[in-house]
Amino acid sequence: MLHIIINPETASGNGGRTWKRIRPLFEKYGCRYKLHISEKPGDIGSLCHALTSIIPPREVVNIVIVGGDGSMNEAVNSIEDFRHTRLGLIPAGSGNDLAKAILPSFDEELLVSTIAKERTVRSVDVGLMECGDHRQLFNISSGLGFDARICEEANHAPMKKALNHLGLGKLIYILVAVRLILMNHRFRCGIKLDGQKKTYRKCLFAVCMNTAYEGGGFKFCPQASDRDSVLDLCIADSIDPLRFFLLFPKAYSGKHVLHRGIHILRGKKIHIKTGIPVWLHTDGEVSFKTTDVTFSVYPEKLNLLM
Repeated sequence: MLHIIINPETASGNGGRTWKRIRPLFEKYGCRYKLHISEKPGDIGSLCHALTSIIPPREVVNIVIVGGDGSMNEAVNSIEDFRHTRLGLIPAGSGNDLAKAILPSFDEELLVSTIAKERTVRSVDVGLMECGDHRQLFNISSGLGFDARICEEANHAPMKKALNHLGLGKLIYILVAVRLILMNHRFRCGIKLDGQKKTYRKCLFAVCMNTAYEGGGFKFCPQASDRDSVLDLCIADSIDPLRFFLLFPKAYSGKHVLHRGIHILRGKKIHIKTGIPVWLHTDGEVSFKTTDVTFSVYPEKLNLLM
């Protein structure tokens, strides 16, 4: 049995359109499923929590999310029993960064045929962000500074909905990034990584990544993998606006790591303190500013259906 949860409003209605398109495939492969519709913010989390709270012995709950990165973040943060839960994804978001990292192909029939087998294809790492009393899991990344502020402003930009309708959702991130880099916000950043300490005095951002892509396809940590039990950290330090404009596009291919001012670190536990409060995001979702945050690999693995 598959529990299919649809976020119909993801990417300005693409969730509903995607389900309409792929529903015949689930029927073609003889899937037994129960459909759940997310009608308001928090519904995906509530559904996942209810489905995984009390799982009978020797049984497994199979959940398939039709949505984007935010929907998957809500799902993974609501799973009560990781060992007896399998999670699947039908990408329907605007950025689909998680899908780029974990799916071998965007071929929908191949994806549905794999999910239909109802078995664990692989078990992957999940990141954990801890900030005071706030704890949040992340599938993709969690970061401070520039990339978090891009997410904050892009998510509230009036033109985002219109761009999503045109299939240009990731363009909003680029437009916001161009404006923010000219504002030249920098901060002091002290990092303790697996016991080693480093200091950066003109930090633009520090992003901790579990997979390679974020922000609509940027490969800030091109070697990041959710199967190596470590997190990758990308720090941009002492980069002036003009050089950043030349460097930023190279992050799509991961070639930015070859340039001065870009630092790549790896570790199981990363503690960051900043000189001023800066925006913090987890999988592109932003809620507050902080000066002190810790990232680590969550002890439980996430079982995937694809």
